Amino acid sequence: MANYQGNNGSVKIKSGSDSLTAVADVRSWSVTVNRETVETTAMGDDFRKYLKGLGMFNGTMDIVYNDSENAVVATSMNPDTDATVTVEFYSDAADGTKFVGEVIVTAFTVNASFDGLTTASVTFQGTGSPNVTNWVY
Repeated sequence: MANYQGNNGSVKIKSGSDSLTAVADVRSWSVTVNRETVETTAMGDDFRKYLKGLGMFNGTMDIVYNDSENAVVATSMNPDTDATVTVEFYSDAADGTKFVGEVIVTAFTVNASFDGLTTASVTFQGTGSPNVTNWVY
């Protein structure tokens, strides 16, 4: 079983017809894949019953704020952008393990403190089904 180190990870994005571009200075990212349930419990049942419902994914990415970031990256992370963005999350860029999906950026938050770098948090909602390569659940 392989172990992965977060320092080997990366994030790449693509907006519209732009080419896939690496996001500089990524500190961390997280993706959550979950599934809703549909309740089928009826009168007389002693325990609740459910069926599998629709799936979805969402997540966040934390970056060091860098105003010289590639224009594609800067535009794609703007929540006012109407287009979806293709995002590739790599846990270890060397082995090809990746999580790919179309996302809508829902928030971009800038964080600053007197004793650290200015960072930004990007929150996104996935649309459609994610594509997972070499990922073991």
